[in-house]
Amino acid sequence: MKFSEMPYKRPDLEGSKRVIAELTEALKAAGSFENADEVFLGMEKMQTELYTMGTIAYIRHGIDTRDTYYEAEKGFFDDAEPELEEYMQAWKRALLESPFRPRFEEKYGKLYFTNAEIELKTFSPGIIPELQRENALCTEYSKLLASAQIPFEGQVYTIAQLGPFKLDPDDGRRLAAWKAEARFYKENQLRLDEIFDELVHLRDSMGRKLGYDGYTQLGYHRMTRNCYSKNDVEKFRDAVRKYLVPVAGEIYRRQAERLGKEYPMSFADNALDFRSGNPKPCGIPEEILAHGRKFYHELSPETAEFIDTMLDNELMDVLSRTGKAGGGYCTELLMYKVPFIFANFNGTSEDVETITHEAGHAFAMWIGRDTVPSGCMSPTYEACEVHSMSMEFFAWPWA
Repeated sequence: MKFSEMPYKRPDLEGSKRVIAELTEALKAAGSFENADEVFLGMEKMQTELYTMGTIAYIRHGIDTRDTYYEAEKGFFDDAEPELEEYMQAWKRALLESPFRPRFEEKYGKLYFTNAEIELKTFSPGIIPELQRENALCTEYSKLLASAQIPFEGQVYTIAQLGPFKLDPDDGRRLAAWKAEARFYKENQLRLDEIFDELVHLRDSMGRKLGYDGYTQLGYHRMTRNCYSKNDVEKFRDAVRKYLVPVAGEIYRRQAERLGKEYPMSFADNALDFRSGNPKPCGIPEEILAHGRKFYHELSPETAEFIDTMLDNELMDVLSRTGKAGGGYCTELLMYKVPFIFANFNGTSEDVETITHEAGHAFAMWIGRDTVPSGCMSPTYEACEVHSMSMEFFAWPWA
């Protein structure tokens, strides 16, 4: 089914709460693993439907943040998700305490239960207002950046559309483009700073309400970091500082020498790789996607089926437009067992890099689309980058 044809309907919040509560009680009352598993799959179906509606609203709001209908729907989910989590926590607790847990782990694996134990440490009803406010602030931030209309050389651009000028080989023009973008941030500095400040205090408050000494450990739990700790990350950071920073420093020094600049360079000069200009994609967006189809067809039968599904069903939105949210991401539409890629092409090499990177995430989701429970479809955010970066490396021979 094409993305434009996927129906959207706002879920019944109170009805959803009631069904989750009923399924939780049914799980507790199950007299056999077969009955408990039937309840488990019923919950999986309901979660899939709820998540898909939320994802459709999120994508369509991002495609045009000026659309008042999907702005309201995004606001609904911003408030509803923390309320639903209270009921989902009761479900997870019942599942973890179920006498059939060993049978569940045998059928679905232990990871789902390990993650459920971590998720129980991330919530209490007392932080619902903070979670709702956090969601609202993140939505506001995205819409504020999407609203940018930046004057430059007699035209008006979004932040993404200004990107090519910030890489221009002409030093004066490149610096002027960076300053034009900076003026937007300066004009909105007060609200941007307020959003950041409030988010910091909200998250600190959530951590302390849950018994932590701040937000850091809660943040680890919210990202379901299930096999390494803050201490491990500190060791990794130390290794980056010791081994990688000197290498990066040498690369930047060589860049400065190529450009005829002093090291360290300014932010505007840092953006330019070569005096002749940075690499640019060959062709317009439609040609980039057509080359992508050719690449994935030549790579493997599996990636060929994947890219045909993505392109034929409008499962990518890649063009920069006024009102569109910034950045790029991949998400999944669980009811339809397909990924979706969001990007902002602007005529720079990032067009090719981003679409290939996000396709790595999307292909990983595609080959895991039949995973049950769907919560085990993806690993942690960090591990997901193995998929995306691997796809970038696979693509090099076709560059």
